[in-house]
Amino acid sequence: MSRPGFYFCFCPDANLIKMQIDRLLAGSGQDNWQLQTIWLDEQDQRQKIWSALNMPNMTGTPRAIILRHCESVEAAFWKDISPNLKGFKPKIWPFFCFESAWDKGKPKIPAPLKKTKYYKYADNKKWIWEYPGLNHQNIRRYVEQKCQDLGLSIPSTILGLLCENLPKDSAGIDNELEKIALLAHHDNTITKEHLRVISWQPDIDIFAFLKQVQSDGDIASAWNKIFSEKLKGQEMLYPFIGLLLRETRILWLLATGQGNKARIHPAYKNQKANLARKLGLEKISALWDMLLDADVGVKSGNVPSEQAMEKLTAGLFKLFSNRN
Repeated sequence: MSRPGFYFCFCPDANLIKMQIDRLLAGSGQDNWQLQTIWLDEQDQRQKIWSALNMPNMTGTPRAIILRHCESVEAAFWKDISPNLKGFKPKIWPFFCFESAWDKGKPKIPAPLKKTKYYKYADNKKWIWEYPGLNHQNIRRYVEQKCQDLGLSIPSTILGLLCENLPKDSAGIDNELEKIALLAHHDNTITKEHLRVISWQPDIDIFAFLKQVQSDGDIASAWNKIFSEKLKGQEMLYPFIGLLLRETRILWLLATGQGNKARIHPAYKNQKANLARKLGLEKISALWDMLLDADVGVKSGNVPSEQAMEKLTAGLFKLFSNRN
């Protein structure tokens, strides 16, 4: 056989997993791959999985089976699926995607999976791809490559500033760089002026802010995360409220046992769940009222934006401080 019979991907960035799968399919020697995605964190997928891994396409088109969120399945799954991976199926190629954050620099590989013969076989054949996702150490290399793909040149001083203002996920980076490419089409060179179009705001800053306030940590540092030079007055208030609303909804879902409905980057899920438990429903509920008061006050003209911002932030310290 000219390509793996099945394949394992361990990476918290779903877009990077997609890119890796695309590379493998392109180099497989077969064309016209049909992609079928199955979300393993959804219920009642057993029959769909069995059919996908055993029934070739009636038209003869090769099919790549993308099994998402493999980290969410129960231990018995890895034993039950073993018969479906016996023998090479030329028209079926399963990809098992593990999208949870790495722990201490290593992927979280379920113990029951590591014990299976097919996983040991895949490990021996190097049918496993591991990548920690984007971080401060490797984001520069990814951005440089993406700029090259877009035909953009970028001075090293601007590259460093750009990387500081981009999200640590590849899909977000791609979106921001494609916007910048439209602005830089005259000479295809990125300048500092082009960075103003970056719309991404790091939701982890809001999460870190709430966590820092709740733990009674470095208050000055928490203020600096919010009152940056990027946003002032009303320009700052509404992005801040928007991020807080999103974060509050996530905390509420986690606190009420509805974490499966919350869209959370795997790297922060456990941290946010812990914060939700510490805060409790009463404090999370009070935050809704604070956000509504700030929004109504400014839109009615009764409260200046700067005052509403100061009141809201001070209220957060009072609400989430351990002293209360």
